[in-house]
Amino acid sequence: MLLKILRYIFGYVRVEIIGFAPERLMNLLIKDEIVIWDVVETDYGYSFFIGRKNLLIIKTYLQKTNMKIKVVSRVGLPYFFRKNRRRVTFAIGCVIFVVLIYSLSLFVWEIKVTGEDHIVAEEMIKHIEKKYIPLGTLKSNIDCSKLEASLRKDFDDISWISCELKGTGLTVNLEEGMQPEISEKQDVTGDVVAVKNANITKMITRQGTPVAKVNDKVKKGDILISGTIYIYDDNNEVMETNYIAADGDVYGKTSYKYNDYVDFNYYEKEYIDQPVKHITLFFMDYCLTPYMPRISSEKYDTYTQLHKLRIFENFYLPIGYKIITRKPYNLKKTVRDEQTATDMLNDRLNKKIIEFQENGLEIIKNGVTIEKVGDRVEANGKIIVVEPIGKLVKHN
Repeated sequence: MLLKILRYIFGYVRVEIIGFAPERLMNLLIKDEIVIWDVVETDYGYSFFIGRKNLLIIKTYLQKTNMKIKVVSRVGLPYFFRKNRRRVTFAIGCVIFVVLIYSLSLFVWEIKVTGEDHIVAEEMIKHIEKKYIPLGTLKSNIDCSKLEASLRKDFDDISWISCELKGTGLTVNLEEGMQPEISEKQDVTGDVVAVKNANITKMITRQGTPVAKVNDKVKKGDILISGTIYIYDDNNEVMETNYIAADGDVYGKTSYKYNDYVDFNYYEKEYIDQPVKHITLFFMDYCLTPYMPRISSEKYDTYTQLHKLRIFENFYLPIGYKIITRKPYNLKKTVRDEQTATDMLNDRLNKKIIEFQENGLEIIKNGVTIEKVGDRVEANGKIIVVEPIGKLVKHN
């Protein structure tokens, strides 16, 4: 096998010798140890393979025996390069392309987030790109375990998260919901502390020492249930101190300020003409717009569709194009009446209350009032709610 590879690297030819003394020529080649192989007898002489360098040597033997030689075929890299010497530029281009693709495959060029709807994927992607992994980061510098831990701290709603590198993309899979309860076997100790200022309305202690009680006013950071257990002797002196993970449900009455307004006079967009599109090419952070058509107004809305080059399912490249659509408009001054403005404020307030309820908050009192103030209608006041205020904070 090795011999075949070496012959291909250095090149060899198949020749046919023609004349009246082929046997004499073959004897001379064998005598001087000229390597030939796959000898076949023909009607006019012999045919065999011989190395490219030995082909020049046997010319003297041909003259001695008055024989002629005919090259039937050429095999090997030297003949391949000679045959394709006019395509060297193309070959170099292919090599550069392969090297470029390999180099780009070492970086992250796409970040995707999959999971629930409460955390907007685009916001998390921007957060990851800004704080942890900008596009173009070396994959070898990314620690998925550390990224998962950091995102858990940044987003309290995450109950499960997994980060995975595939191709040139980083995929963040997550689920939202309540944080999983800490198992006693994990050897974690800590106190349940208040996460905001509140008046305690209900308190259930499952484990630990209650520090606060119902109707107490607490501030953010106050300990509600202590994870420190003191064991006293007969003389009421501390004999032993144990540390556990405090556990319990603490609910408190809190208030949220609410301020909103709707003006009577406002400007409304009046779209004119047809949307205008143009294409922008990009490579990493560099953009090129070959042609940008004019539009009929200086004011316009812009919509961008990003198309990134992808070789395989998860092999993204920092190359592609954007289809940018601009919709020109003029501002038209419009007036709404007091009732319309009031209805708009009521709709917004109701949406806020529904949002509170979906997050597990119990509405005790809606103290928001809506009234006309000058050229607008304002909504001001407080929304009183009862909500969980306790959170386990680990001991240092």
